Amino acid sequence: MSSFFEDLKKNEERLQEIASSVVKFAKENGADECEVSVGGVKGLSVSSRDMEVENIEYNKDNGLDVTVYLNKKRGNASTTDLSTDALHDCVKSAISIAGYSNEDPCAGVADKDLICTEFKDLDLVFENDVDADFATDFAISLEKEAKAKSATGIKKSDGASFDSTLYTGVIANSNGFCHARSQSSVSSSIVLLGESDNKMQRGSGYTIARELKDLYSKEQIVDEAVKKTLSKLNAKTVPTGKYNVIFSEGAAVSLWQIFAGAISGGALYRRSSFLCDKLNEQVFPEYVTIHEDPFIKKSIGARCYDADGVRVSVADIIKNGVLQEYLLGTYSARKLNLKSNGHASGIHNWFISFGDEREYDFEALLNKAGEGIVITDLMGQGVDMVSGNYSRGAAGYYFKDGKFVHAVDEITIAGNLKDMFMNMAAIGKDIDERYKIKTGSILIPNMTVSGQ
Repeated sequence: MSSFFEDLKKNEERLQEIASSVVKFAKENGADECEVSVGGVKGLSVSSRDMEVENIEYNKDNGLDVTVYLNKKRGNASTTDLSTDALHDCVKSAISIAGYSNEDPCAGVADKDLICTEFKDLDLVFENDVDADFATDFAISLEKEAKAKSATGIKKSDGASFDSTLYTGVIANSNGFCHARSQSSVSSSIVLLGESDNKMQRGSGYTIARELKDLYSKEQIVDEAVKKTLSKLNAKTVPTGKYNVIFSEGAAVSLWQIFAGAISGGALYRRSSFLCDKLNEQVFPEYVTIHEDPFIKKSIGARCYDADGVRVSVADIIKNGVLQEYLLGTYSARKLNLKSNGHASGIHNWFISFGDEREYDFEALLNKAGEGIVITDLMGQGVDMVSGNYSRGAAGYYFKDGKFVHAVDEITIAGNLKDMFMNMAAIGKDIDERYKIKTGSILIPNMTVSGQ
């Protein structure tokens, strides 16, 4: 075993000892229940501009958060000082705060029968040999690559970056759970400036992975940035009307993120979601499935347990268009008189499927739609989670006969999310593996677009 993994193991054991000691001290000082989250991160971040180093930043931080429950009253405190005296003061502060809190029958740590007891090796941590010289060279090389391409319309680089982090966290509670989880991450990006008709546009390319060798090549990163920047040049608006709209890349992911928020326990028990009381009801067409799998090795959404220590599982969130699961943590589940299903940390890896008959290569998806607008960028909030009304500024491009015609900006797309979900007609095979939500582009016909 290398010294890297030996040191990692020692750090995990150290943080587990700290977490366990805090839980024990809290119980000894009157807390009925206690949960602790303690973690540390080491990182390196480098940015460049005009092919020169702009910033080099190292960080090494630790922090602990403790929550105690006393007669169903909750108290919380945190500290970045992990010395024994500071930890004891932190616990005493939390207990004091609990004394002034209101009683809440749903308060408390996760139920013992739901706590994770099996821990899969998900390949989340790697010894990424990255120092300042490597990171600097990588970032500057991206800018040099972009300059060498000399693409017409590209004015200059607006900066590049390289980041490497290693995080170790421990969750412990008074029901006997105490486990360490480490994960590594490396990423790099570049932003390019394009110009046409005295109007500037930005486009970016990026890569992210657990392990250094899985990053995109520098050429791939720059090619993405060039393509996105050029596709935005000479943009103009379109007449207000009804259009076939294709949500591509991050725009499609954002729709699923909104859906996830709408079925999260917090929104549901507060009655602030347009999908309240929709469990076991049709919310998408019958061909739509959302499959969740937290156990994909090296993936961004991989985990064995959530922030409460509750085990996660493989499940269908949507099956045949029907909502099968809410996303519940311990507290929200109790508020709804349900059981937690391991979503105190949000969603895990989602795989979106429309069935073979409605999945297309992106070019085929354009041909199926015939004419309309591809949305590549969304601006503003514009989502009313209570009513489901959706109205957001957008940019992308207009297509006809399945072909790019011109870039589009200064438009607004609008609708109601309940209708938008039910009207999803087809999905692309152009899945972006960098997201924890694996989705292709989504076609929604006849959406309202406000332009000129």
